[in-house]
Amino acid sequence: MLHEVGSFLVLLSITVNCVLSQDTNIYFPNRGNSTNTENSSTPIEKRNNSSSETESILKDLQTTYNATNHSSRFESSWFVEFPSLPDVFITSTSLPDGECMRQTLRYLQELRNGTLWAFQMYDSSSKRFEGIISGNTRHYGNFDQCFNLEAILPVNENHPDSDRIAGRYCLIDFKFQKTHVMPHVSKPYVMEFDPNGPAWDAIQERGDFRRVKRYLMQLALCVPASCTAKDVEVALTETFKKFGIARNMRIETTVKQEHCQTKDELLEFSTASWIYCYVLLTLLALVVVGNWYDSSMENNELTDKSAIKDLILCFSPRRNLKTIFTATYNHPGLDCIHMIRIFFMSLVIFGHRTMQYYTNPVINANYLEWTYTFPSAMMVHNGTVIVDAYFGIGGLLVAYGILQELDKKKKISVIGLILVRFLRLTPSYMLVVFFNALILPHLGTGPYWEVKIGKESQSCRSNWWTNLLYVNNYVNPQNFCMFQAWYLAVDFHMYILGIFVVYVFWKWPRKLGYTLLVVLTIVSCVIPFVHTYFYNMQPIFMGLPYMREVRDDFYFINYYIKSHMRASSYLIGIIAGAIIHDHKKSTWKLTKAWSRIFFALFAVVLSINIQAFSFKFIDINAEKGPLITALFASLHRAAFSMSMCSVVVLITVGQGLDFHYNFLTPAWAQPLSRLTYGAFLVHNVNQIYEISVARVGRVFTFHNLIWDFVPDILFTMIISLILSITVEGPFKNIEKRFIIHKANQRDRETSNVAQKPKKID
Repeated sequence: MLHEVGSFLVLLSITVNCVLSQDTNIYFPNRGNSTNTENSSTPIEKRNNSSSETESILKDLQTTYNATNHSSRFESSWFVEFPSLPDVFITSTSLPDGECMRQTLRYLQELRNGTLWAFQMYDSSSKRFEGIISGNTRHYGNFDQCFNLEAILPVNENHPDSDRIAGRYCLIDFKFQKTHVMPHVSKPYVMEFDPNGPAWDAIQERGDFRRVKRYLMQLALCVPASCTAKDVEVALTETFKKFGIARNMRIETTVKQEHCQTKDELLEFSTASWIYCYVLLTLLALVVVGNWYDSSMENNELTDKSAIKDLILCFSPRRNLKTIFTATYNHPGLDCIHMIRIFFMSLVIFGHRTMQYYTNPVINANYLEWTYTFPSAMMVHNGTVIVDAYFGIGGLLVAYGILQELDKKKKISVIGLILVRFLRLTPSYMLVVFFNALILPHLGTGPYWEVKIGKESQSCRSNWWTNLLYVNNYVNPQNFCMFQAWYLAVDFHMYILGIFVVYVFWKWPRKLGYTLLVVLTIVSCVIPFVHTYFYNMQPIFMGLPYMREVRDDFYFINYYIKSHMRASSYLIGIIAGAIIHDHKKSTWKLTKAWSRIFFALFAVVLSINIQAFSFKFIDINAEKGPLITALFASLHRAAFSMSMCSVVVLITVGQGLDFHYNFLTPAWAQPLSRLTYGAFLVHNVNQIYEISVARVGRVFTFHNLIWDFVPDILFTMIISLILSITVEGPFKNIEKRFIIHKANQRDRETSNVAQKPKKID
């Protein structure tokens, strides 16, 4: 029964193609002479086979897609008559001699016979496009049916040797363009088109850069595993080229190596991967031993102060959990930072989830495009300014902490501060980097697995050292590992700069010190102004529906992730930290009225207006001059940083903000805030994994976006807690016990020696 059904469906598909080309018998030249298809002679084995029947079949099959058999009309025929992709491949005479051609001919023979594996291979492929007008430009076919295909082919009179065939799943890229016709471009650029107008108007770009490029399309094709990406491209190119020429079109067909995958080429578990697993087991063993040893101690106090026992206790999950979940609020302004961190980390996760809809197949991309016409949606589409809030808070804490240290000790160790920072950030960071490089590629398969996970893994294996040295935003930035890791590089660079800036500020008189900070901030704003004004760069990062790879975005790679382009936000934070530190010596307080007015103006009105004004630069119909664009590029990040830092400053120096303080300091905020670094590191793993294993395109709705975001938060916080217990917390304890503690001990000994009275002879 399955045999007859399979044969019927294949025949039906082929018949439709034949009707379109006005030749219903070309697939079966012997149809009129034989009533039993299975018993008909099919001597197709090799290209050099001189059999007249083989030559006749190949010649007749090729004429199916010969461009001269089609109408030359463009508008009405090209989409309707677009050839079925698997039919073009199996009838191609462009395949080079070799195993691929031999197995393809066997595939054709078995398909005519209705053999299950051949029907499975044919059925796995996308046949034509659908939903193009709505922006559905990428079609998956059936990945698993192709990827898991495997069969041992029996010997017959035409194939005397037994053979094995497997499926190779390929994504074929098409680019459609009219020849000798310039697209009509005029304002206003629109998202919707006249339903009575030409269909091509909705497919071409029409000057509106926000729209998905509907002339870039992708279909899935299942071929024998012996065929390479190059073989497939050669087999398809000539036929589609002729098809396009006959319709005044230019059709480019591309098959990338990473777009083709077969089960036979799955990545093997390497020695480095095993070493990584052993490292994880060692960390887990240390946690178990630390918990056992901590539990066996009386009153949790050490009687033997040995370094080994101290090291074991650093991994105690009981102590690390206690550290995480103990809330200690002791500074009105700084206490609010915990809630700010949680809020903005949630927005970071939400924003990166939204970006997955930009760079991956979406069935209803027109709905995503529609959101760009609403200013209120800029809180999502220009969500990148969230990062500047983090830079501002980071600069504030660095300035306040170093000034406190200088007041206490009158000196700082630059090398010591950098080393402590490095040890605090790097262990968890490298654990995630090597997870992406060594373990993640073994955890699944999918249509975009090699495109997403495979590329991420390869980048991490090649460029992990740039992450380790925190130079990944300047060295090989296009081959980045963990696309969000650029933030850590910028933060590390700004931390080093901040040490020197704060030290000079502390040494100089305050008026001169604040003048220095203001001048540096102005200079840091001038840099993006110059780049934007003189090089005609966009003022903001635009994650748009047409984007397929962030690493291919010129602005992201060359401007957005560079430290010198982000310094202004950090320097605003340093100024805020200096103000908070210096206010300790003053009894002056801002009045209740002015505190509330400034809070509303800076924390609320300023931040909202920054987002509202940014809509001007994403609205293609809005008029904006180069000067306004450059000014916005230079000031909006610093302004948003100032907006968020003002919350901390105003609660520190103001009055009448008790409600604001209580709202920003719930008991649960500080524990969750301690998990935000781990959340930053791991949240994208879940997102990229989910996209890579997806078998169908996503549907964009706000409901789906929210219900993608909620599991993201839960999963991320759970993994972050585990990471904090096993890596982040223990290494922070090691840093305190064996570096900071010993450094403080040496300082005390030096101080005691200096204060010891000398003997008078």
